[in-house]
Amino acid sequence: MWQRTFQKSDAEAGAQPLYPMMLESPQLRWAFIRKIYSILAVQLLLTIAAAAVVVTVYPIAYVSTGAGLALHIVLVTS
Repeated sequence: MWQRTFQKSDAEAGAQPLYPMMLESPQLRWAFIRKIYSILAVQLLLTIAAAAVVVTVYPIAYVSTGAGLALHIVLVTS
């Protein structure tokens, strides 16, 4: 019973377009998705690199702890 209802409209089979009014090609859509994920991956790697610098370099790590944090907050907000 359940198998019959799901077999007639399989979106992954490619029998009909996912969106009937979709005018662009699937290759263009996948290229856009790859572009977005590559931008996100680069941003994540840059964030990890900046965090590693903050953790490993002592003068920068000092600013983010204790009295250095208060000084940093004052400098940023002014």
